[in-house]
Amino acid sequence: NEKGLAAGTFYFPTSAGYMPYTAADAGKTIAQWEVGSWILENFANVEEVKAHIGNIVVPGVVFGGWGFAPEAHYIVHDAAGKSIVIEYVGGKLNIHDNPLGVLTNSPAFDWHMTNLRNFVNFSMTNVPPVQLGSIKLLPFGQGSGMLGMPGDFTPPSRFVRAVAFSQSVLPSKTGDDAVLEAFHILNQFDIPKGAAREHEKDEHGNILADYTIWTAASDLKAKQYYFRTYENSQIRMVDLMKMKIDGKDMVKISMKGAENIKLLNP
Repeated sequence: NEKGLAAGTFYFPTSAGYMPYTAADAGKTIAQWEVGSWILENFANVEEVKAHIGNIVVPGVVFGGWGFAPEAHYIVHDAAGKSIVIEYVGGKLNIHDNPLGVLTNSPAFDWHMTNLRNFVNFSMTNVPPVQLGSIKLLPFGQGSGMLGMPGDFTPPSRFVRAVAFSQSVLPSKTGDDAVLEAFHILNQFDIPKGAAREHEKDEHGNILADYTIWTAASDLKAKQYYFRTYENSQIRMVDLMKMKIDGKDMVKISMKGAENIKLLNP
């Protein structure tokens, strides 16, 4: 939003457990897919969100024609660098401070943080040669400090990779440099069509496959939102401060567009 607060809604299957609903709570109840918008409409920083998120009731509401209640959890960042994770588990609200600024999907955030202890041997520095008697074993190449990094697309593995790469990246000199570094990190999570398939096909016989529809990064100080899509890898940007912030009508900006490949032949 215009204050530099960002919120993300992440799929949280088999783990979400929303709050019970009663008619007496109708005036302070919102659907689970509205939480991110509610946060951005009302608050300027993480501390404000922490202070007020407990004032609303979030039950499991069935979404339109889907026929089920989508399960989600939420990450919130502010321009000062603070971050929290918001989850509804077992009917209760859980707020987690998120010093690493990372979130993927299920299971719950505290499980992911505990799982990081399985990777305390990781290092951003290459390991030195090992001497075994008269034999000296040299690493085959760069990256030996993170040998064993989980490379699959499951949420626990992506969480570990996100922490490893976001914590090891070198500081950027400018905001533009930081945005490019963010996209280089996010390259590690780009799922191509067909790599993560369902067992069954849809009613038309088509293969159902998860893939990365779009990838995005936000500059919370400049209030700029950057994205690229599966069909177009060109990074595009929306400058929030050049929008009419107090407008009454919803503005939609299309993310569609074909890849523009530049021909370099003379």
